[in-house]
Amino acid sequence: MKKLSIACAVILLSISTVYAQEIHLFFPHFAGQNYDWKIFQGEKELTARSGKIPPDGRVTLLMPETYQDYRGMSRWMLKKGGGLDMIYVGKTFSVECLSEHPGPDNIIYKANPENDYLSAQGQKQQDILKKLGAVNHLLQAYSQEEDLHKTASKEQERLRRQFEQTQKERRKSPLYAARFGEIVDFTRGVADKVYENREDHVRYFNDFVTHTMNFMDLYTSGHWDRVLDNWVMMNIRSKDGDAGFEKKLTTALNRMDQDKILGAFVETVVPLLVQKGKDELLPVIATQLDKHPQAMNELSDTTRRMMSSFKILTGRKAPNLIFKAPFLTQTGKSDRDIVLETGNLNADYTILLFYKGSCALCEDALIVLANRYKWLKKHNVRVIAVSGDNSEQGFEKKQRYHQWPDNYCDFTGMDGTNFRNYAVMGIPTLYLLDKKGVVLKKSAMADEIIDRVQKELSLLHP
Repeated sequence: MKKLSIACAVILLSISTVYAQEIHLFFPHFAGQNYDWKIFQGEKELTARSGKIPPDGRVTLLMPETYQDYRGMSRWMLKKGGGLDMIYVGKTFSVECLSEHPGPDNIIYKANPENDYLSAQGQKQQDILKKLGAVNHLLQAYSQEEDLHKTASKEQERLRRQFEQTQKERRKSPLYAARFGEIVDFTRGVADKVYENREDHVRYFNDFVTHTMNFMDLYTSGHWDRVLDNWVMMNIRSKDGDAGFEKKLTTALNRMDQDKILGAFVETVVPLLVQKGKDELLPVIATQLDKHPQAMNELSDTTRRMMSSFKILTGRKAPNLIFKAPFLTQTGKSDRDIVLETGNLNADYTILLFYKGSCALCEDALIVLANRYKWLKKHNVRVIAVSGDNSEQGFEKKQRYHQWPDNYCDFTGMDGTNFRNYAVMGIPTLYLLDKKGVVLKKSAMADEIIDRVQKELSLLHP
């Protein structure tokens, strides 16, 4: 059976005019096949049109009135497989392929001059990078004293300047193609120039999203999740810490003046922050939502709960831990209920760990705590681990790491009382409590909790 298989054939258009804009497709070898024409809004992929290719192979696509202002990526997909990725900004154009095996060499575009720009700019960029790769191999193969190394070094510098100029010229372009190219470069790890060290390389990408990238262009690019996921993670891992991330988050939020963009951003970013134990950053987002109440309409019930969860525990006394019989402990099954009162745990500090046996990241947290447990015990820091497993087998998977006596599994999973009371949305989740049971910090990383313990101890014993 024939399939249309075209790897990201991008069709670019100029600004919309006052009359209806049409896309004329001619693929005679695929007559009779059903298709969907989709557009992107944040993490959502919406169907703008559906139909069947007529016997003559000609299809006319007209953007529905609801999306007349759409400017971004669209995807024409055959239901049997294959299709075209097209950037739509509202100008009539056509594309045809008379071959039963479509490819870059036999697809013909008409009335879409921006496609030439995208192709030429992309090819120029790749040619330079390919040559740079070859030159770098030469530099590694020859010593600095050899003439070929000196020649290659000069060529490397020339190619780097050429690449930087190419990227600079694209930044000046008003075309959507240029903005789309920058977003794609982010996903490929291609910066505005060649950096000597990784920190500068990452800093460029961080600043690109924080200060430069147009969020509406990202919203319709089809790369929304991937870009924001990477941006969140590079800030979580940044040496600037939570304070640095808060500043960048505030800057990015202040550049979102449309409710649908802010809502989509919150819907994507908040679960990532909660899963990584970065609830302390949620008030920044809540402040922005207060200024744009309509953006709340874009949020799912789960994200709404996450937005309210940080208010439950921040700076407050932690809920008591309640275990209903029967439940498992380090020494076996218990047939009586117990309550651990967080204000009476007989420790200067307490680390609570919520985890599951099947969770790889949970294992990392357990290893960190196990490696530091002697030190924690010496400084009167109690560790309490609460399993979200539904079976004895799940609980036992991680039991070898449990050097501390407080390990509990009540078989209620992540819907159990303790997981709900502590607003645990993702695992691992760790809390640090003080002597009175007040929450000092929440995180998804055991290292961060240990660092906070060290900080608190240094204040007690300077």
